[in-house]
Amino acid sequence: MNRTETMDNVEMKAMRATIRDGITEMLLGIMLLVFGVLFYFASSLAALGVLLQPLLPLLGKLLKRKYVYPRIGYAKVAKDPHAARGIIWTAIIAIVFILSALGVFVLTLGYDLGFPLWRSHCIPATAGILMAIGPWVVARTYRLARWYAFAVLSVLAGVGLPLFNIATGYAAVGLQSAFVGGLSLSYGLGLFLTFLRKYTVEEPSHAGE
Repeated sequence: MNRTETMDNVEMKAMRATIRDGITEMLLGIMLLVFGVLFYFASSLAALGVLLQPLLPLLGKLLKRKYVYPRIGYAKVAKDPHAARGIIWTAIIAIVFILSALGVFVLTLGYDLGFPLWRSHCIPATAGILMAIGPWVVARTYRLARWYAFAVLSVLAGVGLPLFNIATGYAAVGLQSAFVGGLSLSYGLGLFLTFLRKYTVEEPSHAGE
């Protein structure tokens, strides 16, 4: 193994160590679960879920300072400079896809039939693709199988819910978001509790006792 490969392995282990506490999964789960529940009952309420986005990083930092850093210390790993570019391009492709699908459905089936079919099936599928972008980037960056699973579940839920007539349109978007969010939150909570049990805070020893 050459020096470059060794440094890559060390860097990858350091990057993985920063998210082994499950906090990232918990934050993703909270965001998707709240957004999904609000979107399911009234799509207009989904904007309230967006307000959580700037608050979640603050919650993550608070949890890390209180529970993580006292146990394993603090480490800052450089971010992948190409990650944001990949997210942007994937989102653009997904938006182009959904708009192209709308044109194809309307031109081939007519507006009265094509638009409702597009709304009921293509919107959930595209929402699943958009939801999968973040987990997919994390999975590629940290090489963690569980994040690939979150990405795949997002796409499968977006396609499967309307396909099997479980839910369609905006209701399907809400359900798939809540479903993936609930799984992510549960998994992250399990990782977090395991982390707390595995890494305990050592009490400072007092000389002379």
